[in-house]
Amino acid sequence: MKCYFNGKICDLKDVRISPYDIGLLRGYGVFDVMCTANGKPFLFDEHFARLKKFAKEIKLELPFSREEFGRILNKLLKANGFKKSTIRTVLTGGPSSNAYVPDGKPTCFILIEKFAPLPKEAYEKGMGVVTLGFGRQFPEIKITNYLEAIRNQDIKNKKGAAEITYIQDGKVLENSTSNIFIFKGDILVTAKDGILRGATRNLVVKLAKKRFKVEEREVSEKEFREAREVFMTGSNKDVVPVVKIDGKKVGDGKVGKNTKAIMELFREYYEKY
Repeated sequence: MKCYFNGKICDLKDVRISPYDIGLLRGYGVFDVMCTANGKPFLFDEHFARLKKFAKEIKLELPFSREEFGRILNKLLKANGFKKSTIRTVLTGGPSSNAYVPDGKPTCFILIEKFAPLPKEAYEKGMGVVTLGFGRQFPEIKITNYLEAIRNQDIKNKKGAAEITYIQDGKVLENSTSNIFIFKGDILVTAKDGILRGATRNLVVKLAKKRFKVEEREVSEKEFREAREVFMTGSNKDVVPVVKIDGKKVGDGKVGKNTKAIMELFREYYEKY
């Protein structure tokens, strides 16, 4: 497998990250994940813009421009040759001589992975989520610290759920690796603040406005648990119906008509991309 590492395209086995990298020692880093559509990076401009924003927020700079990033991805996608790929870009503060302050040489690498889709039945029959009282420290950026999500994987797996939904102070925020939406009648509602506004989320909001009234605002836990339809969105998930919350059915426990309409809008956009 070929990857990008600190300015060069090389074999994955040849990557050498310093044990003094502050991303490893202190969790000082950001990342982005996108997938391909018809062989091209899906929503490329949105993903690059937010990756640049993430880096700026932690006072780092990307080592490439938008155009350079595009050329690197094209080379990597061609070299690895997967029919559909997941693209993972990571930027850390790099090595630190005192294990606290970066020495000025950030670490950046890009991994190309064979896309691993959810099972077909996830889209046809829906999946479940479990809730957790938590809100991320820096919700608007993708930092490399996923401690809370990872240490609660056993709870999620025991309950046969696909995702963990974060709820804080009675407000539904986001999932551990995706955004969450509810339908109140024919009104689509999703959180606006205290979340990562994912590229897929933003696209779904845009597409949904063609057919539904959309509200971006606080979502109460009561609204969430009483919703007739719920779904989640993510770069490596697209639009996935949610039919159970903490083991209890959402609505009648089946994929709703409005969710199906959103899925179709997304599918049409994706196939033409």
